[in-house]
Amino acid sequence: MNAALRPHFSADHDAIDASPHFILSEVSLGGQRLPDRNGFVTALGVRALRRRGLPVPAALLDALERCRSARGGYRFWPLDARPHWAPDLPDDADDTAIMLLELLHAGRVDRAEARRVACLTIARRRVATFPLLRPPWLRPGVFATWSRDGVRRDLVDCTATTNMLALFATLELSHLPGVREAGDMLAAAVRWAGDDALRAASLSPFYPDPVEFVLALDHAAECGARGLAALHRQAAATPWGRDAALRSAQRDHAVCGSPYGVAVWRSPELARLRAKAAT
Repeated sequence: MNAALRPHFSADHDAIDASPHFILSEVSLGGQRLPDRNGFVTALGVRALRRRGLPVPAALLDALERCRSARGGYRFWPLDARPHWAPDLPDDADDTAIMLLELLHAGRVDRAEARRVACLTIARRRVATFPLLRPPWLRPGVFATWSRDGVRRDLVDCTATTNMLALFATLELSHLPGVREAGDMLAAAVRWAGDDALRAASLSPFYPDPVEFVLALDHAAECGARGLAALHRQAAATPWGRDAALRSAQRDHAVCGSPYGVAVWRSPELARLRAKAAT
């Protein structure tokens, strides 16, 4: 690993070559800030290194592998390392899309297995209907967030959907049902948000800051997802999407959260890594 990057992974915790290594974050919950280590933030760090062409330490990839469940998808935390304060969440499409793609790039999962996992854990779960009172950008047929059988409705998140399209494009699965609907939804969402930061923030219930949506669009466009390069340019030109890479590297940047802001994750360690990887 680049020696200049090594100190930024860990200051008070295990060295980066310890296996596995989860990037440190902190969650704001009930008026407290609690330390946390999860696969999601770690995967975003892996993505930042990989896109810059920097070596990805094996310990980070080991951490992502630990987040795979017996059902085949991926979770925010490993099954045996969920914090005592956290609910027992099922596999979800966003974690699966982000972690699976990085493990594929790293050669930890082969292409055939990645396609199988993507089809069985993400593509087969789509939202059939929405309530009559709903945001105008929502589209029936888009991919569900949670891997839960027997549930016809679900929260839909534009940033998570963008990450799914990045995976499908990389795996040449853009012909699957739901991909076109997802792309149409994202285009409608960006048009509806316009320059309004509050509207933009509402597009992704699990991402408090819409700059993560802009970063995801940029990454998905790089992966070859149809139509997302133009959407990225459109979003990046708005007041809420401008300078997304720079803003995402701020120490107090809100990386992700639970819906409606009950819990919000920040990661100064990820912010330092993103800043270093961007130089």
